[in-house]
Amino acid sequence: MSDDYWYIDIPGLSYERAVRIRELLLPDSPFGVLLIDPSKSMLRGYDRAAVELLVKGMEAILAADNLDREDRMGAMSMLEDYQDWLEHSSG
Repeated sequence: MSDDYWYIDIPGLSYERAVRIRELLLPDSPFGVLLIDPSKSMLRGYDRAAVELLVKGMEAILAADNLDREDRMGAMSMLEDYQDWLEHSSG
């Protein structure tokens, strides 16, 4: 079994249907199935080129040094996540 994480984005899916699909997936998902409310979180499937562009953007934002402490910490965390993904992804 792979330790990779996959996500499935199904536009127009109701909460009830999402729960039913989750129940179907659980027997083959030893780590569980996480439902994410699209009204509270934005999910995007970024390819390698998009993540590389996001890294450049975060680096430029951080270099400008005009963020308050909280936004700077958030930008640094995002940059680390992007760099970590690039380091460990295939491609």
